[in-house]
Amino acid sequence: MARTLAELTVEELEDLVERTIDRRFEVRLTQLMNVFEGLSDENGDELRPEFAASLRRSLQQAGAKEGIALKTVRNAIG
Repeated sequence: MARTLAELTVEELEDLVERTIDRRFEVRLTQLMNVFEGLSDENGDELRPEFAASLRRSLQQAGAKEGIALKTVRNAIG
């Protein structure tokens, strides 16, 4: 059953926003890695290993749905 935003609880809305951001972030990171890998092959340049490792970790975390809850971020910043 479709519901309007006004019918969602705060928690349901936060979950919806988090899932949407996670999916889009995962897609963008994948696209970014593909571009970097293509550039590296064409130019013979290499990504700094720590940067490449950080991007791969982010992709793995996004794929495994590992992340931080919005409430945790809110609490951390006050």
